[in-house]
Amino acid sequence: MTNSPPRWATLGVATVMAASLSVAVGPAPAGASAISRPSLVGNGVPPYPGAAEILEAQNVRLISGDGHILLADCATPAEGDTGLLKLWTTDEAIGADGIGRVCFKVTSSSGVLNLEVPGVYEIRGDGQREGTGHEVTAELRTDDGEELTVEVDPDGSTQVGLGADPEASPTMLLQLRTGTGPAPVSGAEPAVGKLAAGGRECTATLVAPSWALSAASCLAADPNQPELAEGPPGSETHVVFPGQDATKVGWLSPRPGRDVVLAWLAAPIEGITPIQPATEAPTGVEMSAVGYSRAAMTDSDWTTDLQGSAQITFTDATATALTAEAGPLVCSGMAGAPVLDGGKLAAVLSQAGQAGCPGADGSDSALTAARTDDLATWVDAITAGTADHTWALADLPSDATSGTAVSVSADSAFTGTGLPLTATSGVTWKTGDSFSPAVELDGTTGSLSASGPAVVTDADFSLSARAKPTTAGGTVLSQDGSRTAGFRLWVENGAWRFAMSRSDVASPVWDTVSAPAGTAPAGVWSQATVTYNAATGVVILWVNGENVASIHHTTKWKATGALRVGAHKTGATSLGGHFDGVLSTLHAWNRVSRTPAKNDHDFDGDGRNDVIITDRDGALWMYPNHGGSNTVSVAHRKKIGSGWGTAKWAVTDWDSDGLADLVMFRPDGILWMYHNEGARLLSAAREKIGTGWRKYVLAAGNANSNPHPDLFSIKNATGELWYYPDGGPRVRIGSRGWTDYRIFPADFNNDDRPDVMAIDRSGELWFYANKSQTAVTLAERTQSGTGWSKYKVTAMDLSGDGEADLVGIDTKGNLWVYPGKGNGRLGSRYQVGTGWTVIAIG
Repeated sequence: MTNSPPRWATLGVATVMAASLSVAVGPAPAGASAISRPSLVGNGVPPYPGAAEILEAQNVRLISGDGHILLADCATPAEGDTGLLKLWTTDEAIGADGIGRVCFKVTSSSGVLNLEVPGVYEIRGDGQREGTGHEVTAELRTDDGEELTVEVDPDGSTQVGLGADPEASPTMLLQLRTGTGPAPVSGAEPAVGKLAAGGRECTATLVAPSWALSAASCLAADPNQPELAEGPPGSETHVVFPGQDATKVGWLSPRPGRDVVLAWLAAPIEGITPIQPATEAPTGVEMSAVGYSRAAMTDSDWTTDLQGSAQITFTDATATALTAEAGPLVCSGMAGAPVLDGGKLAAVLSQAGQAGCPGADGSDSALTAARTDDLATWVDAITAGTADHTWALADLPSDATSGTAVSVSADSAFTGTGLPLTATSGVTWKTGDSFSPAVELDGTTGSLSASGPAVVTDADFSLSARAKPTTAGGTVLSQDGSRTAGFRLWVENGAWRFAMSRSDVASPVWDTVSAPAGTAPAGVWSQATVTYNAATGVVILWVNGENVASIHHTTKWKATGALRVGAHKTGATSLGGHFDGVLSTLHAWNRVSRTPAKNDHDFDGDGRNDVIITDRDGALWMYPNHGGSNTVSVAHRKKIGSGWGTAKWAVTDWDSDGLADLVMFRPDGILWMYHNEGARLLSAAREKIGTGWRKYVLAAGNANSNPHPDLFSIKNATGELWYYPDGGPRVRIGSRGWTDYRIFPADFNNDDRPDVMAIDRSGELWFYANKSQTAVTLAERTQSGTGWSKYKVTAMDLSGDGEADLVGIDTKGNLWVYPGKGNGRLGSRYQVGTGWTVIAIG
């Protein structure tokens, strides 16, 4: 090898590449508000300190980096199992030891170094034994201009360029990189993290498990024009919180007219309590700003991995910003840093004079922050769920006030294509209410519409809306067909209602579900959610989180027109049902967004346990539970089988699909499972699951952690009690004394373990608590009642209060509910039916 000039000198390589603050994003929206003071957006890969001196002394051109891959003396001994990353070049003039060798110390699990080292032919990982080295990626370029990416062997040598092929073109090393996203950070505020995007660094605050709030300027095309469009980030973006791995950002929801953005995290952050928006942003009061700043940067350590804080007293406020003409030293990297008032998020830092900051040419210490104390509605609307579409109806433009006409409201569709809503006349912004900002509709002409459908109406979907109606009410949500709406959610006479049409005609038949009176009172905010399960046809209407009513809709069609807010289509060119009141926070999902609590006796899929009986003729009937009235509907009963007079059966969700199935045997002792197919039992689809049951008493429950139900039985000949985990091989849990008992497995004492309630031959009712966490071990029994010998009985939560009840029919045919008290005891019974002459109940 010869002592020749470095190749970059002869190749005419450009001079040091300054790390740019530009980032690949879409065009900024019109009307972006320019920043007047220097932006606090940080350079995540600043120029390498002392680069000129290093170039002079070692012929090694170091350009920029984040401070986690550092030039090192090759004689530095290994620390434990980690040594130095070493590379060899064909030019012996490169490096400090005259043999063409350059060494680097990797100080973190993530880091980057931009450099130019020509003639590299070998790179040695820093691991001293297998599995100990850093995973490093090298970016190289051949003399022919070809770009190469090489994964370096963490614990061995990797040949590149001439080292891999003596006939190959020489290669110049351009970058060393380890890990993904920013390096780990630390600090006293676990919910304050670092955001890294396209060579920039800022601070971000966790405001929900999957959402961080930061400065829009950090991600805008121009940091001095801090606005950006709704959608995925234009370059790879990550956020890292203390003690956590870096998490990728998948969607950005900016706040128009303000240096604020919500970033959706691809994985939720666990173990950290989010910080909530404050309710005020005071002036004249000292508040703490926390973030990752370059204030402490030195030539030997220019990382920003440790949180810093600054105490700031803002002196002036506008509707959207706080300012201070003088303040503490606040440097780049603090864009998006939370300004905390009583532990809550009052504002985020945006700009600072930066006088005295390393590498900055600031002239003063003035500060500007974007207010967040009025953004609680907007933040909650976007972060509250995982809807395919979210219209917060809270993106009030910076120049708008209460009463200003609404033009457009954004859709935070962070999993797909957004559908912004365009308003007609009669829709205005409203502030100062419980949910503020919101939109007000005049009940005459006002409505908003998207450019297309939000949900597929012949498949699973869900909707949610928050409304404060006047007495007139009106349509809140609908989706257009050609001549009518596919669905309609509306308020009428103080109650929520939802309907789906059976065909696309001007006057269709509607399947309508109505909430109880008073669920949508005038002048009061309430929230309605609708879920539609296309397979079962079940529509459930929820009000303020409570399952209040349901209906079946099975005649489906696809309404492919626009989603509409505040009106519904009544003909090919006409609208009606204009809503009068205030709306906030709309959601749409192309799936069932919520499901009722799992109930083993829910036969029709509406989230309530139903009653099944065999009548004297051997017919099997399902009586749906009407919920709030604590009654079962005789008028809507459904025949689901015949010829069951000699069958012994139990109700359970055998296939764990949310619908109750039946397990049964006849005198031949063959045990069959009948699948519930859309609230029907199909004999052709029954499944044989056992034999030899003729002399047993059958019951079902679930005693282990597996969602598959278990079986229980009593062998009357011996008095043995058996438990069949997941319906498999049995385990004896009672050796004798159970002959002619009737057993009802359910969680009667609220410990999340099914117990056994039993009726003995004398009609006495006994409670056996389950002591096992994973199976069945019964404690000593305690008496819960007498006089049960002639009752037909089943166990379920019929009242809907979360407690297991007993449901019984006496000899006169009266149907009674004995409500569970959650302690193995039963409350006072109440009657829910008469005339129930049955063979069996389940």
